[in-house]
Amino acid sequence: MNKLNPKPTPEAIFNFPCDYPVKIMGKDCKELHSEMCSIIERHAGEIHLSQISSKKSTKGNYISYTVRIVATSVSQLDSINKELQDHPLVAYIL
Repeated sequence: MNKLNPKPTPEAIFNFPCDYPVKIMGKDCKELHSEMCSIIERHAGEIHLSQISSKKSTKGNYISYTVRIVATSVSQLDSINKELQDHPLVAYIL
């Protein structure tokens, strides 16, 4: 944070490396899980099942995933989010 820009930078907010939850929502299908894992692993390394939690929607049409990673930079998080947003199976990223 500086006098000209009172907003803190993402680097000032996060103390990298840090635990970070990547939250994804999409249609409930096997492909979403595997595609999501592939995208995140490209940027953050291997994901273990213990890092993933999921919850189905009330009607069971959608599923949300939370994948806990060790974030190393804002650019890493931006890359993950961009690639997930561009994927046709992903409806939302939180």
